[in-house]
Amino acid sequence: MRYKSFVFFLLLFGAACAVTVVSPVEKEVNNGDVVDLGVMGPGQTISIVVEPEVKTGGIYGTGGLYDMAIVTSVPEKWKGENSKLYKPLQVMITADPNAAEGEYYSEITLVDEDYGEKLDNVTFRAKITISHDVVDIGISPTYIRTGVGQPAVFSITITNKGSTGDAFRIEAKGPKRWEFERAVFVPAKSSKTIYYEVAGEEEEITKTKIAVTSLASPIIHEDKEVTVDIRSNVLADIKATNNGVLIFPIFEGIVYSFLGLIGNLF
Repeated sequence: MRYKSFVFFLLLFGAACAVTVVSPVEKEVNNGDVVDLGVMGPGQTISIVVEPEVKTGGIYGTGGLYDMAIVTSVPEKWKGENSKLYKPLQVMITADPNAAEGEYYSEITLVDEDYGEKLDNVTFRAKITISHDVVDIGISPTYIRTGVGQPAVFSITITNKGSTGDAFRIEAKGPKRWEFERAVFVPAKSSKTIYYEVAGEEEEITKTKIAVTSLASPIIHEDKEVTVDIRSNVLADIKATNNGVLIFPIFEGIVYSFLGLIGNLF
Protein backbone atom coordinates (compact mmCIF):
# COMPACT_ATOMS: atom_id res chain seq x y z
CA MET A 1 0.00 0.00 0.00
CA ARG A 2 2.80 2.38 0.89
CA TYR A 3 4.55 1.49 -2.38
CA LYS A 4 1.41 2.35 -4.39
CA SER A 5 1.07 5.66 -2.57
CA PHE A 6 4.69 6.50 -3.34
CA VAL A 7 4.21 5.73 -7.04
CA PHE A 8 1.07 7.88 -7.11
CA PHE A 9 3.05 10.69 -5.47
CA LEU A 10 5.72 10.52 -8.20
CA LEU A 11 3.13 10.44 -10.97
CA LEU A 12 1.27 13.38 -9.49
CA PHE A 13 4.26 15.66 -9.12
CA GLY A 14 6.22 14.47 -12.12
CA ALA A 15 3.32 15.03 -14.51
CA ALA A 16 3.52 17.65 -17.25
CA CYS A 17 2.54 21.09 -16.03
CA ALA A 18 1.50 24.38 -17.57
CA VAL A 19 4.17 26.60 -19.13
CA THR A 20 3.93 30.25 -20.15
CA VAL A 21 4.50 31.52 -23.68
CA VAL A 22 5.90 35.04 -23.32
CA SER A 23 6.18 36.24 -26.93
CA PRO A 24 4.77 37.05 -29.48
CA VAL A 25 1.65 36.46 -27.38
CA GLU A 26 1.42 35.82 -23.66
CA LYS A 27 -0.49 32.69 -22.74
CA GLU A 28 -0.33 29.81 -20.27
CA VAL A 29 -0.40 26.49 -22.10
CA ASN A 30 -0.74 22.86 -21.10
CA ASN A 31 0.40 19.78 -22.93
CA GLY A 32 -1.58 19.50 -26.18
CA ASP A 33 -2.83 23.11 -26.24
CA VAL A 34 -2.85 25.36 -29.32
CA VAL A 35 -1.35 28.87 -29.27
CA ASP A 36 -2.41 31.33 -31.98
CA LEU A 37 0.71 33.33 -32.90
CA GLY A 38 -1.06 35.60 -35.36
CA VAL A 39 -0.36 36.51 -38.99
CA MET A 40 2.84 36.63 -41.01
CA GLY A 41 3.87 36.46 -44.64
CA PRO A 42 5.66 33.81 -46.73
CA GLY A 43 9.34 33.43 -45.89
CA GLN A 44 9.09 35.45 -42.71
CA THR A 45 10.48 34.21 -39.41
CA ILE A 46 8.69 34.38 -36.09
CA SER A 47 10.34 34.04 -32.69
CA ILE A 48 8.56 32.22 -29.86
CA VAL A 49 9.81 32.75 -26.31
CA VAL A 50 8.74 30.44 -23.48
CA GLU A 51 9.37 30.98 -19.77
CA PRO A 52 11.48 28.00 -18.58
CA GLU A 53 10.42 28.18 -14.94
CA VAL A 54 7.30 26.40 -13.70
CA LYS A 55 5.81 26.49 -10.20
CA THR A 56 4.32 23.00 -10.07
CA GLY A 57 5.41 19.47 -10.90
CA GLY A 58 8.94 18.17 -10.62
CA ILE A 59 10.55 16.10 -7.88
CA TYR A 60 8.87 17.80 -4.94
CA GLY A 61 5.85 19.28 -6.68
CA THR A 62 7.25 22.81 -6.42
CA GLY A 63 8.28 23.16 -10.05
CA GLY A 64 11.66 23.66 -11.65
CA LEU A 65 13.32 24.80 -14.87
CA TYR A 66 12.95 23.37 -18.35
CA ASP A 67 16.29 23.24 -20.15
CA MET A 68 15.40 23.51 -23.81
CA ALA A 69 12.60 24.16 -26.30
CA ILE A 70 12.61 22.04 -29.45
CA VAL A 71 10.68 22.57 -32.69
CA THR A 72 9.48 19.01 -33.15
CA SER A 73 7.27 19.52 -36.21
CA VAL A 74 6.83 22.12 -38.98
CA PRO A 75 4.86 22.17 -42.26
CA GLU A 76 6.59 20.98 -45.42
CA LYS A 77 9.31 23.39 -46.67
CA TRP A 78 9.20 25.35 -43.42
CA LYS A 79 12.16 25.54 -41.05
CA GLY A 80 12.45 25.33 -37.27
CA GLU A 81 15.35 26.37 -35.05
CA ASN A 82 15.62 25.00 -31.52
CA SER A 83 16.46 27.13 -28.49
CA LYS A 84 19.85 27.11 -26.82
CA LEU A 85 20.20 25.31 -23.50
CA TYR A 86 18.72 27.17 -20.55
CA LYS A 87 17.46 30.75 -20.60
CA PRO A 88 16.02 32.14 -22.74
CA LEU A 89 13.94 29.38 -24.32
CA GLN A 90 13.51 30.96 -27.75
CA VAL A 91 12.72 29.02 -30.91
CA MET A 92 12.41 30.31 -34.47
CA ILE A 93 9.96 29.20 -37.14
CA THR A 94 10.43 30.28 -40.77
CA ALA A 95 7.68 29.90 -43.35
CA ASP A 96 8.15 28.59 -46.88
CA PRO A 97 8.91 31.66 -49.10
CA ASN A 98 6.19 30.44 -51.47
CA ALA A 99 3.64 29.51 -48.81
CA ALA A 100 0.02 29.87 -49.86
CA GLU A 101 -2.39 31.80 -47.68
CA GLY A 102 -3.96 29.74 -44.92
CA GLU A 103 -3.48 28.31 -41.43
CA TYR A 104 -0.39 26.27 -40.56
CA TYR A 105 0.65 24.39 -37.42
CA SER A 106 4.02 23.60 -35.86
CA GLU A 107 4.81 21.71 -32.65
CA ILE A 108 7.11 22.93 -29.89
CA THR A 109 8.27 20.71 -27.01
CA LEU A 110 9.85 21.78 -23.73
CA VAL A 111 12.24 19.23 -22.27
CA ASP A 112 13.94 18.67 -18.93
CA GLU A 113 17.48 17.60 -19.87
CA ASP A 114 18.21 14.06 -18.64
CA TYR A 115 14.91 14.31 -16.71
CA GLY A 116 17.00 15.79 -13.90
CA GLU A 117 14.15 17.71 -12.27
CA LYS A 118 11.53 15.09 -13.15
CA LEU A 119 9.59 17.55 -15.33
CA ASP A 120 7.67 15.75 -18.05
CA ASN A 121 7.79 17.11 -21.59
CA VAL A 122 5.23 19.75 -22.54
CA THR A 123 4.26 19.88 -26.22
CA PHE A 124 1.99 22.55 -27.68
CA ARG A 125 0.93 23.48 -31.21
CA ALA A 126 1.75 26.89 -32.66
CA LYS A 127 -0.85 28.15 -35.12
CA ILE A 128 0.39 30.64 -37.73
CA THR A 129 -1.83 32.26 -40.36
CA ILE A 130 -0.07 33.07 -43.63
CA SER A 131 -1.25 36.16 -45.51
CA HIS A 132 0.24 37.82 -48.57
CA ASP A 133 -1.17 41.15 -47.41
CA VAL A 134 1.06 42.04 -44.46
CA VAL A 135 2.52 45.34 -45.70
CA ASP A 136 0.98 48.68 -46.65
CA ILE A 137 2.65 51.66 -48.26
CA GLY A 138 1.43 55.22 -47.82
CA ILE A 139 2.87 58.09 -49.88
CA SER A 140 2.20 61.77 -49.31
CA PRO A 141 1.70 63.59 -51.55
CA THR A 142 1.40 61.47 -54.68
CA TYR A 143 1.59 64.53 -56.99
CA ILE A 144 3.98 67.46 -56.68
CA ARG A 145 4.20 70.45 -59.00
CA THR A 146 7.50 72.23 -58.65
CA GLY A 147 9.97 74.47 -60.47
CA VAL A 148 13.10 73.66 -62.42
CA GLY A 149 15.94 72.80 -60.05
CA GLN A 150 13.62 72.68 -57.04
CA PRO A 151 13.25 69.56 -54.88
CA ALA A 152 10.10 67.46 -54.73
CA VAL A 153 9.95 65.52 -51.47
CA PHE A 154 7.71 62.51 -50.92
CA SER A 155 7.00 60.94 -47.52
CA ILE A 156 6.91 57.12 -47.71
CA THR A 157 5.38 55.21 -44.79
CA ILE A 158 5.75 51.42 -44.61
CA THR A 159 3.30 49.67 -42.29
CA ASN A 160 4.00 46.10 -41.19
CA LYS A 161 0.67 44.49 -40.30
CA GLY A 162 2.15 41.12 -39.38
CA SER A 163 3.02 39.53 -36.04
CA THR A 164 6.76 39.51 -36.74
CA GLY A 165 9.30 42.12 -37.75
CA ASP A 166 10.75 42.13 -41.26
CA ALA A 167 13.22 43.95 -43.49
CA PHE A 168 11.83 45.65 -46.59
CA ARG A 169 13.48 47.04 -49.70
CA ILE A 170 12.11 50.38 -50.95
CA GLU A 171 12.79 51.17 -54.61
CA ALA A 172 11.95 54.05 -56.94
CA LYS A 173 11.60 52.84 -60.53
CA GLY A 174 11.54 55.55 -63.18
CA PRO A 175 14.11 57.82 -64.81
CA LYS A 176 17.58 56.47 -64.06
CA ARG A 177 18.69 59.72 -62.42
CA TRP A 178 15.82 59.37 -59.93
CA GLU A 179 16.35 55.72 -59.09
CA PHE A 180 16.47 55.05 -55.37
CA GLU A 181 16.91 51.98 -53.18
CA ARG A 182 16.98 51.56 -49.42
CA ALA A 183 16.37 48.75 -46.92
CA VAL A 184 14.57 49.32 -43.63
CA PHE A 185 13.53 47.05 -40.77
CA VAL A 186 9.97 47.47 -39.53
CA PRO A 187 8.98 45.76 -36.24
CA ALA A 188 5.72 43.81 -35.95
CA LYS A 189 2.53 45.88 -36.08
CA SER A 190 4.34 49.19 -36.54
CA SER A 191 5.28 51.76 -39.19
CA LYS A 192 8.39 53.51 -40.40
CA THR A 193 8.66 56.64 -42.55
CA ILE A 194 11.44 57.63 -44.96
CA TYR A 195 11.72 60.47 -47.48
CA TYR A 196 12.35 60.41 -51.22
CA GLU A 197 13.62 63.62 -52.85
CA VAL A 198 14.07 64.37 -56.55
CA ALA A 199 14.76 67.46 -58.68
CA GLY A 200 14.78 68.14 -62.42
CA GLU A 201 16.73 70.59 -64.55
CA GLU A 202 14.13 70.96 -67.29
CA GLU A 203 10.38 71.03 -67.74
CA GLU A 204 8.84 67.58 -67.66
CA ILE A 205 6.08 65.48 -66.14
CA THR A 206 7.48 62.23 -64.79
CA LYS A 207 5.79 59.27 -63.17
CA THR A 208 7.81 57.08 -60.82
CA LYS A 209 6.77 53.83 -59.18
CA ILE A 210 7.63 53.43 -55.49
CA ALA A 211 7.78 49.72 -54.60
CA VAL A 212 8.14 48.00 -51.23
CA THR A 213 9.20 44.34 -51.17
CA SER A 214 9.97 42.04 -48.25
CA LEU A 215 13.48 40.60 -48.19
CA ALA A 216 11.88 37.38 -46.94
CA SER A 217 9.77 36.77 -50.05
CA PRO A 218 8.93 38.74 -53.23
CA ILE A 219 5.30 37.71 -52.71
CA ILE A 220 5.09 40.37 -49.98
CA HIS A 221 4.97 43.43 -52.21
CA GLU A 222 3.16 46.73 -52.56
CA ASP A 223 3.70 49.67 -54.93
CA LYS A 224 2.26 53.07 -55.74
CA GLU A 225 2.89 55.68 -58.40
CA VAL A 226 3.94 59.29 -57.82
CA THR A 227 4.03 62.18 -60.27
CA VAL A 228 6.46 65.10 -60.45
CA ASP A 229 5.33 68.02 -62.61
CA ILE A 230 8.26 70.37 -63.26
CA ARG A 231 7.38 73.78 -64.68
CA SER A 232 9.55 76.76 -65.53
CA ASN A 233 7.52 79.91 -64.85
CA VAL A 234 7.24 82.53 -62.16
CA LEU A 235 4.07 81.14 -60.57
CA ALA A 236 5.56 77.62 -60.47
CA ASP A 237 8.70 79.02 -58.88
CA ILE A 238 6.61 80.80 -56.26
CA LYS A 239 4.73 77.57 -55.49
CA ALA A 240 8.03 75.67 -55.38
CA THR A 241 9.09 77.65 -52.34
CA ASN A 242 6.84 75.35 -50.32
CA ASN A 243 8.79 72.27 -51.45
CA GLY A 244 12.38 73.43 -51.03
CA VAL A 245 14.92 76.21 -51.31
CA LEU A 246 15.02 78.33 -54.43
CA ILE A 247 18.41 79.44 -55.69
CA PHE A 248 18.19 82.99 -54.37
CA PRO A 249 21.05 85.01 -52.86
CA ILE A 250 21.03 84.95 -49.05
CA PHE A 251 20.04 88.60 -48.72
CA GLU A 252 16.83 87.87 -50.65
CA GLY A 253 15.64 85.40 -48.02
CA ILE A 254 12.88 87.74 -46.85
CA VAL A 255 11.53 88.08 -50.38
CA TYR A 256 11.72 84.29 -50.79
CA SER A 257 9.58 83.76 -47.69
CA PHE A 258 7.09 86.35 -48.88
CA LEU A 259 6.77 84.62 -52.25
CA GLY A 260 6.11 81.34 -50.46
CA LEU A 261 3.15 82.92 -48.70
CA ILE A 262 1.83 84.29 -51.98
CA GLY A 263 2.19 80.84 -53.57
CA ASN A 264 -0.28 79.42 -51.08
CA LEU A 265 -2.96 81.75 -52.44
CA PHE A 266 -2.92 80.15 -55.88
